Amino acid sequence: MGRYTLVAIGNPVFDIIETPYIKTTGRVLSGCSVNAALTVGKLGGKALIIGSIGEDYKYKAESKLRKYGIDAIFLESVETGGFHLIYLDEKMNDRILKIIGLAADIKLNNELRELISQGDSILLGPILGEISVDMALSISNLSDGLIIVDPQGFVRKIEENIVKRVNNPRILEIIRISDVFKPNEHEAETIFGERSPVWIARKIVSLGARIGIVTLAERGSVVATSEGVYRIPAFKTVARDPTGCGDVYGGAFAFYYLKHEDPIEAAVFASATASFMVETTGPDFNIDKSELNERFDILIDMVEKIG
Repeated sequence: MGRYTLVAIGNPVFDIIETPYIKTTGRVLSGCSVNAALTVGKLGGKALIIGSIGEDYKYKAESKLRKYGIDAIFLESVETGGFHLIYLDEKMNDRILKIIGLAADIKLNNELRELISQGDSILLGPILGEISVDMALSISNLSDGLIIVDPQGFVRKIEENIVKRVNNPRILEIIRISDVFKPNEHEAETIFGERSPVWIARKIVSLGARIGIVTLAERGSVVATSEGVYRIPAFKTVARDPTGCGDVYGGAFAFYYLKHEDPIEAAVFASATASFMVETTGPDFNIDKSELNERFDILIDMVEKIG
């Protein structure tokens, strides 16, 4: 066993969030690496974050992460990354991202490579290109741990201060080194030019990943393995802010899969865990473990094998 349940690599961000139901009063800590690591910590695992952050928000991030037992190594940056997120409608399936800060790219040294090698799972969760494809390929050779890729930051670019999705011609190289490749439905369409999550999940596995997952917001997720394709439901709850739910899904999936090695149960556990995030905003989301078990039991009976 490694020193860490999860090593999450990707820049933290401090965002302003607007949904039809809430608006933050200031910038709140978020980011794929942050939310996945917080999830692992709250579930009882040990997590490390590696990313770049500015001095303006470094202390605040460190203090919040320390509260939940999360280790962090922050590299220097002129400023802290962040978005102003504006959700488009009451369904909250998609959003506009305006840049309010852009942090430096992540550069690995020997110390960081050693820490990465100590992870039972490695999450590559860039938010806007701070992990290069070559770095991702290098990281995959540093550890025998589970490699989970959330591709959002690999398929984004900035146009007039707005984040746009754009296909990355080298994304197939990243899929091939992934144990779990997990786009949301919009990223999946950008990458594959298709809208069928079932087809896309199967395609991910055919390209070399062990597990392909397409998350579908309030419609749950689709999971493909070599044994078939499964539809995983979302837990029905009062949704206030979906920001970070896919990140929580990734952290929870890693936590459960490392213990039980069952990808379908891990996906159900991840879906149940993500339902706590959608009920609130920011890093202080609560995971009630007794309620989590109840939500898991409800969802596991609703799983549908598609093929």
